[in-house]
Amino acid sequence: MHKDKKHKDSDTLHSIAKKGLITLSMVGALAAKPALAATATLPVIVKLFQAIEVTVATSLDFGTLAMAPEEPGSAVMDPGLNRLVLDDRNSLSLAGGVPKVGRLVVRGAGFPIAVSIEDTAVKLTNGVTNVTVDDFNFLSANGGSRVTITPASNEPSFTIPVGATLSTKPGQAEGTYVGTTRVFANFQ
Repeated sequence: MHKDKKHKDSDTLHSIAKKGLITLSMVGALAAKPALAATATLPVIVKLFQAIEVTVATSLDFGTLAMAPEEPGSAVMDPGLNRLVLDDRNSLSLAGGVPKVGRLVVRGAGFPIAVSIEDTAVKLTNGVTNVTVDDFNFLSANGGSRVTITPASNEPSFTIPVGATLSTKPGQAEGTYVGTTRVFANFQ
């Protein structure tokens, strides 16, 4: 009878193996082995510095200009020369005030900073009519309306002179004309 029981157990194992149940016991045997794993330590780093700040140190001011009544005129505020240059038609002449190149103060870190003027032309108004200011330039009369500057790392603040051209039309109305444009400064 002992022999019959052994034979019966063997038949049961064959029956289980045929049905795929033996696989479960093999998986259980594999699970008993230690799993292989690895770990790493990830460094996390950040360098912080102050955001860019742009302020106006001096407004762009063409002063007080006298106009020839029926002539168009132009006045160029040259940021490189730091002065007002009037056209050679004698249609405008300085009559008072102190013309001033605009000056922007940019504060940031020692990384390249792109500075630009939003508008290519600005209409200044006296409340009734307007006059055009265009050809904005940084640094020099030919500097253009966009510039990229890399400040020294120990001197993260710098001043940028801004010039432009004022154009009057024949019969331009008298008055004090004002307007604005936005300046953008971004890290490159």
